[in-house]
Amino acid sequence: MFAKLKKKIAEEAAVAPRPGGAARIPRSVSRESITSVGADSGDDFASDGSSSREDISSQLFRRNEQIRKLEVKLSDYADQIRNLQKIKEKLENALEKHQDSSMRKFQEQNEAHQASRAKMAEGMALALEKKDKEWMEKLGQVEKEKKMLQTQLQEMREQSLNLFQKRDEIDELEGFQQQEIAKVKHMLLKKEESLSRAEQELEARAQELTHARAELQEARSESSGLRKDLQDLQQQFLELQAHRDELMTAETNAENKITALELREQELQTVIQQLSVDLQNVSLSQVRYKLTEQLQEKVSSLENKLERNLSGDEHVQELIKEKAALEQRLEESRQQALADRTRHSEAVNRLETQVRKTDLFIVSHNLSITSGLQSEMSSRETVSVEIAKALEETRKQREELQQQLEESTRALNNEHFPSPENSVVEQNGEVAAADVIQLQKDNRELEQQVAEKNKKIRPDSEVLELRANSEVPNASVTVTNNSDLNDSREINFEYLKHVVLKFMSCRESEAFHLIKAVSVLLNFSQEEENMLKETLEYKMSWFGSKPSPKGSIRPSISSPRTLWP
Repeated sequence: MFAKLKKKIAEEAAVAPRPGGAARIPRSVSRESITSVGADSGDDFASDGSSSREDISSQLFRRNEQIRKLEVKLSDYADQIRNLQKIKEKLENALEKHQDSSMRKFQEQNEAHQASRAKMAEGMALALEKKDKEWMEKLGQVEKEKKMLQTQLQEMREQSLNLFQKRDEIDELEGFQQQEIAKVKHMLLKKEESLSRAEQELEARAQELTHARAELQEARSESSGLRKDLQDLQQQFLELQAHRDELMTAETNAENKITALELREQELQTVIQQLSVDLQNVSLSQVRYKLTEQLQEKVSSLENKLERNLSGDEHVQELIKEKAALEQRLEESRQQALADRTRHSEAVNRLETQVRKTDLFIVSHNLSITSGLQSEMSSRETVSVEIAKALEETRKQREELQQQLEESTRALNNEHFPSPENSVVEQNGEVAAADVIQLQKDNRELEQQVAEKNKKIRPDSEVLELRANSEVPNASVTVTNNSDLNDSREINFEYLKHVVLKFMSCRESEAFHLIKAVSVLLNFSQEEENMLKETLEYKMSWFGSKPSPKGSIRPSISSPRTLWP
């Protein structure tokens, strides 16, 4: 018996390394196959070993097929991950191109808007300055005409007063002067009618002046409204820029999140690979360890049997015990293999779900970024359309204002330039003035005759008349001079106030053109005017030295002050 057992052990030891070598068996042979081999060898120790070898080879073939299927699945997963990476790279390239194109379009629109806004502001400022100058010139002309008419009216009133005084004196004289006085009365009535007409014309001109000032005030209010609209548009532009910056920051955050997810995906892939390698190493080490333990137990059991020298029945009982122990071990090894399988499948499922979640998150994040960019582009397009509408409305308002100003200038020109009827009235007025002068001469001659005749009655009449004739013209000259001076000062004060307000509220480039007017109105010296020009140039320039005030420049109080024209 013992010789047969030794022969079988030797045959098994000689046959084991042939089909694939000793290094290949642990890679494919599982715990079930090893335990089944041990059980079969313990059970059929005396029979032929061909059936156990066929079972081992079939189990090895099954295990190899399972391993190949798992490798195919792993290769499919790797291909899917590569495809997803390619799709992600394509989406990133498309997103970068779209961002570059959108940024270029936005910059072009921004530059065009700024250029059009600057042109519109310059055009409006120049047009307003021209209109202000024209209105001021027209107002000056109207004021001059008003002064002339007032002086004529004052002269006519003074002449009428003189005539009435002379009439009273002539009434005290003899009756032969009554016919001449009647003529004078008739001429005076005509002159009073002309004076009433002149007063009506003055009132009409005053109403026209008030109407023109009201129109000028309306034009200024409309210009202020347009400036407010420009400020609103600038504020909208700044809000759009802030919104663009927020979107850019959100985009950078999204890109950072995408890179973090990519790194997480790479880490998960490395973990999966490491787990597969660890499982293979653990399975190989466990298989080797179990084989060595089983062989050692077999050798120990054979040595015990040889040492005991048991009988046939005892030997059978001992073999039955060994069979039961081996079956128990086989069951335990099967349970362990099932537990290892479940753990491995759970780990693989967990990793697969994590990969799916990361893929879904990447896709959803890319979709949210694209939708946000599309909404931003649509909002920018709507804002650009609104800005274009606002610019169109401002252009229409400017054209309407220009038309209104042209109509008002035409009306004023028609009013200021005399018509043929007005020229006829003026000619009649000139004829009446010549008649008055002739009458004055006749009156003087008559007065001389009466003075010669009535020297005895009124010796002091000539002295009184000379005093009256000398005092009245002097008084009229002083009154007219004082009234003209006051009116000219009021006009110059209003013009100075307008120029100072314009100088303080406009830009440096516009204020540079008003230096001459301010220096003339405020009676600046040449050094003070140069100093003002240098300070404005310093404010307008980017890199310039601040002009230091010279010690010789002082307010020109001591200089002779010229009267305003």
